Amino acid sequence: METIFYTIQEVAEILSLSEQTIRKLIHEGELKAVRLGRTYRIPYEALIELRSAHSK
Repeated sequence: METIFYTIQEVAEILSLSEQTIRKLIHEGELKAVRLGRTYRIPYEALIELRSAHSK
């Protein structure tokens, strides 16, 4: 099964947050991401984890 990856911009739109907030969550370790060169890709599973952690 292939993992789906999203850009910071896509995640910001999905979560209705700013791109700056998404970058902050990545740097603080609250949102897992993979760094590819100078960009980040966020796996779908990381979005599920973040939503479940903040919905408790």
